Amino acid sequence: MNTSAVTSITATAAANNGITDPARFRDLVAAEWIKIRGQRSSWFLVAFCVLWDSLAAWYSGGHVTGVTPANAGSINPLIYPFNNTAWSLLAVLAASFGALSVAGEYSSGLIRSTIVAVPTRGRIMAAKAAVVAVCAACVGLACSAAALPIAGSQLAGKLTGLGPTGPGVPKAVVASALLLAISSLIGMAIGALIRHPAGAVTATWSALLFVPALLGSGSINLSAAAERMPVQLWTAISHTQPPSPQPAPLAPTPMAWLLYAAWPTISVAVAVWVVRRRDV
Repeated sequence: MNTSAVTSITATAAANNGITDPARFRDLVAAEWIKIRGQRSSWFLVAFCVLWDSLAAWYSGGHVTGVTPANAGSINPLIYPFNNTAWSLLAVLAASFGALSVAGEYSSGLIRSTIVAVPTRGRIMAAKAAVVAVCAACVGLACSAAALPIAGSQLAGKLTGLGPTGPGVPKAVVASALLLAISSLIGMAIGALIRHPAGAVTATWSALLFVPALLGSGSINLSAAAERMPVQLWTAISHTQPPSPQPAPLAPTPMAWLLYAAWPTISVAVAVWVVRRRDV
């Protein structure tokens, strides 16, 4: 059953029963899932994310040099399966996915039929946010599940501790899944604000990649603001900052978890507020 059929059935039921907004929340979640599941691009994106992270883990783990029994204990093995560069791109892709889930409906006009069927716009956005975030988190878990054994096999005989119960591994896996979920919700907020697919995707790339780099650069030097961006919070929580002579400042772990929770809360609130206030 396609998306137009879902909204048509819902609207017809509403007219027949004389009910303004008959859909239960789980019905809205099911409709949003059908929208995402029916797009081939969603599955291509999942495959690309898992392949990209697997290749990054394979490459970074296979190019480790200078490890000796004397210094092996001082090297954090988590920086290989949870490569900062790889997961920064995954976060941007998740944000793009979230942005397109909203902006794509506006550009195609599907949002109009959805609102006709379910006038309560806040419930529509809440259902969409739930589906988008869960899908993004599942992709994050799949990426972690693929990257950990690959990096572990590449580091065999050099470093240990990348098993499912290794030191810091469960926390890094959870934080990584949440990173993609949070990024997707940030993308939804941007998509609700901009409503144009190309513009929304460009804005998500800028917000998650270029803005943190600019804030932490010497020209602006707002490192305190840079360390509160999602990817930097993920690095602080999962302890996956690569060694550097001048490491970037990171928020303390308790503060990082608090800000980690604030990002999706604010993002969903912005998306709901914008959709409620603006005409379609």
